[in-house]
Amino acid sequence: MLTRLIYAFVIFFVIFTPLELLFPLHSQKFFRRGWWADFLHFFVTRIFVNLCLAIAIFFLLPVLDQLINPNIQNLIAAQPFVLQLTIAVFVQELGAYFAHRLLHTVPFLWKFHAIHHSSEEIDWLSAARLHPLDQTFTRICGFIPLYILGFTKEILGLYIIVVTFNAIFIHANVRFKFGPLKWIIATPEFHRWHHVNDPTVYTKNLAGTFPVIDLIFGTLYLPKDKFPTQYGIGEPISDQYLPQLIHPFWKNENLQIDR
Repeated sequence: MLTRLIYAFVIFFVIFTPLELLFPLHSQKFFRRGWWADFLHFFVTRIFVNLCLAIAIFFLLPVLDQLINPNIQNLIAAQPFVLQLTIAVFVQELGAYFAHRLLHTVPFLWKFHAIHHSSEEIDWLSAARLHPLDQTFTRICGFIPLYILGFTKEILGLYIIVVTFNAIFIHANVRFKFGPLKWIIATPEFHRWHHVNDPTVYTKNLAGTFPVIDLIFGTLYLPKDKFPTQYGIGEPISDQYLPQLIHPFWKNENLQIDR
């Protein structure tokens, strides 16, 4: 697992770091505040998440197996590979969208998700700043419909690659405009509004891959000829890795929960 994470980090570093240095939206240092914490999140948190997922899935499978409909699974299996992958990403996206919405509106869940939103400088590596329990909850919500519908291991593996790459991409500190594409696929231009420190857009742009889902559920926000200037949640959360893991378990009456 560690070897795969190292390969992934190198690939993302080689792709996105030059783009952020050459075409930055915001001028910020390479070793910005919290960079080392996010570096640890990329490696250590991923290991924690995989462990939590394995435990959660072990207990969920007996329940999920009771919900499986062989006819629906056969219908899915009969579709072309590309269509299966597209359906898998869209279905996962629906599950993850509602999980994300709950993370912003349920006070207990927000305590964990607030760690991700504590970044005041956004770049590709900031995508890794996720509390393990936050990420486990989101992944489970996306996994459940995929398992019930019977997608193959190959589809699930490729979907993980697609979703992971896109999660990194939409956090990149680049100033590119994506034209009509921004209405089809989530881009940095779309997602950076989700991180802005502005109460009017706290629960906007919740989709990770398809903005049309936000359009359908009334949470799309893409103002013309504007870009955000301030990110974060306006509340104190440490830039250090271990304090971020511990933070949700400490009583914090001042932490905003209406995002």
